Amino acid sequence: MLDAITNRSTAADPSRSTALPSGGTGFAAAFRSVLAVHDEPATGGTTRHERKIATDDADRVRLDEAVAAFKKELSLTPAQRVRRDVLKTMDLTEEAIEALPPKERVEAEQKVAMEVARRMKIMQGGGATQASLTSLPD
Repeated sequence: MLDAITNRSTAADPSRSTALPSGGTGFAAAFRSVLAVHDEPATGGTTRHERKIATDDADRVRLDEAVAAFKKELSLTPAQRVRRDVLKTMDLTEEAIEALPPKERVEAEQKVAMEVARRMKIMQGGGATQASLTSLPD
């Protein structure tokens, strides 16, 4: 019974080898192909270790970009964040406003400033006015 579990039985009977069959189909062939992909260098001469390093480098670059974006976001004041959000909802950018003719630029800046002020007031808890409260149904 113990011989059936261990490899000692193969030493006694060489026909009972634990080696994978050399050809064929099925699990053994699939397993062998997986081993070959992971153990041998890929096309282009890169090994699995080199691919892992490249992946790690790409992950590090993405992480650095995310950290930089997070730091930039933290450096903005609440008013700057609100202005950015207002511009986004109006489908505008700072560059687009600067490119407008002077009269249109003033109008756009006024609209943006009014919306920023409104949103800042709401954020500070002043969004509900007495007039809006009295108009609510009973």
